[in-house]
This record gives sequence, C-alpha cells and structure tokens, in this order.
Amino acid sequence: MKRTFFTIAIGITSLFFAQAQGNIKFGITGGLLNSDANIDLSVGDIFDITSIDAVNETGFYIGVISDFEISDSFHVQPELTYGSAGDLSFVYLPVMAKYYILLNKLHIQAGPQFSFSSNLDDIKGAIQDIDGVLGTNSNLDDVLKTVGIDFGFGAGFDISNQFTIQARYAFELTDRYSGPLGNSLDIKGATLNVGFAYFF
Repeated sequence: MKRTFFTIAIGITSLFFAQAQGNIKFGITGGLLNSDANIDLSVGDIFDITSIDAVNETGFYIGVISDFEISDSFHVQPELTYGSAGDLSFVYLPVMAKYYILLNKLHIQAGPQFSFSSNLDDIKGAIQDIDGVLGTNSNLDDVLKTVGIDFGFGAGFDISNQFTIQARYAFELTDRYSGPLGNSLDIKGATLNVGFAYFF
C-alpha cells in the first residue's frame, strides 16, 4: 500500500510537469491544523449504535508546495506537508485543482489528498476501550491502516505573486479500521487547514 501511495504521488506530479504551459513555482507552506476523527459503531453496517468523537485536536502543519500554471485561470497545486495535532501526526500529499474566480487573486480549490499516519495514539486509545467492552482484544497496530485517501476543498487568496493565504477542509473517503469488527466499526477523520504559502 505504501508503494502504491508513492507511485501515485510521483505519477501525478510528473503529469503536471508535462502539462504545465506557464509558470511553475515552488515554496513553503504552514499554518494551523484541526484534526477530527470519529469512530462509528453499527450492527452489520445496517443501523448505527453510537458515534464517538475520538479526536478533536488543534495543532500545526508545515511543508513544501508547488504551483503549476495550466492556464491563466486554472492551476494545479501539489503539496507535501507534515501535520501534528494532539497525539495524531500525518504526512499529507494534497493535489488541489485551483480555479481563479476573481482578478486572478481569489481561487477555489478541490482534489484528492493522500495521508500517511505516523502516530495514531489518540485513535488507538479509543479503539482499545471498545475492544475491551466487546472482548475482541485486537492488536491495534494490525487493525489500523496507515494510508488513507481524502477529498479536500477550500479557497485561497493571492496577496502577491509570492504570498498566498488559504483554508481547506478534507474528509477521509477510506476507512482506517480493518479489524475483527469489520463493517461494524468505521474510523474516518477530517482535517481543517488555515495557513499561508510563500513562493520563491
């Protein structure tokens, strides 16, 4: 799965290099990160029993960013960032399509975000409580997937050619849980980023 993750990332980035007709910019990005994870328990994925707000923490993200100008109004913006909030930490690879809607300054953005977890202690604690009640006693490192796919959308404003502010919300499309409870337990997260980008 990790190999697939990085193969997709390299393929997407290479495609944008090939398609870019105008300027290509590189820079740094960072800001505030809010990470939220819900654990949903159901009976055979038919009807819900309960939903636990396992994580709702605020931290930071920092990383590198690029901007590929496909046309005057359409750009593609890949990023590679590290984010930490509470006892959760991830490496993110969002690939956002940007469409400028006002004076080549204000844009909307949307696209996939690949995430690789480096620490899921908060989620592990919540699952451990459920495992204890239900008696499954699973090995948490074996039942939590480290790679996820999200969908992100947001907006940004170019203050200058070098400095941009942006906000983005992303929610997981994939389930982080692959343990003995099967479809009866779902773990999906969401992130909210509010920050800046500085292009060299």
